[in-house]
Amino acid sequence: MNELIQITTDEQGPKVKSARELYGFLEVKSKFADWFKNRVHKYGFVEGQDFVTLSKNLENGGRELDYALTLDMAKELAMVERTEKGKEARLYFIEKEKQLRQLVSAPTNEQLLIQLVSQQTQLMADYQQQLASLRADVESIRGTVRLPRPSAPPHLKRTPLLTSPSPKRPASDLRQAVKHRVNEYCGYHGAEQGETYNYLYKRLNEVWSVNVYRLIRLNGESLLDAIERYGYLDKMYGLIMAELKYVEE
Repeated sequence: MNELIQITTDEQGPKVKSARELYGFLEVKSKFADWFKNRVHKYGFVEGQDFVTLSKNLENGGRELDYALTLDMAKELAMVERTEKGKEARLYFIEKEKQLRQLVSAPTNEQLLIQLVSQQTQLMADYQQQLASLRADVESIRGTVRLPRPSAPPHLKRTPLLTSPSPKRPASDLRQAVKHRVNEYCGYHGAEQGETYNYLYKRLNEVWSVNVYRLIRLNGESLLDAIERYGYLDKMYGLIMAELKYVEE
């Protein structure tokens, strides 16, 4: 459809730039001032809401009043004329309104990128806030809880430093060897298996800097399962051979 009547867009939305231009297109017989005043009064249009007053200086020194109209007001003014020109103008405004809505509803690539960056920034801020809160909770717990340092059972001896683990063995054989040695040791000394394993876990951390409690365990895995999966069984077996004794000195 050709550009019949000029339409502009500002922060308040699309507007018909000139009521005089619409008046001329509709080919109204009465004077512009009388026509506009009559329509405002008859149909209850509100200044500042449906239209704004414009003033233009003329070359002869005089002033001319005009009005910028909302699209809704312009459509209604066209409709109430009940002429072919009025119908044409109304259809024109409806088509323009559809085009403007499509432009507004379809975001540009730049807008999509800005929206994505904004969402990612908010997610990162939320994550940082949660992380700071967790750190504060951990520090608070550390300040109030003192865990007792486990002591070695009386039948255990310590080696100051292991330079290398025992020779490599297949993982399945090594697992059986670890369990066999621990069972044999506990049976000989009447020691608790849980106490013995806890001691070995502690020594893994002290000698090899392997904190078994920080290993990620799969669903249903025991600590020993995780140690085997991470490849630390040889280090544990070396500690067993070096520190678990079977003959009282």
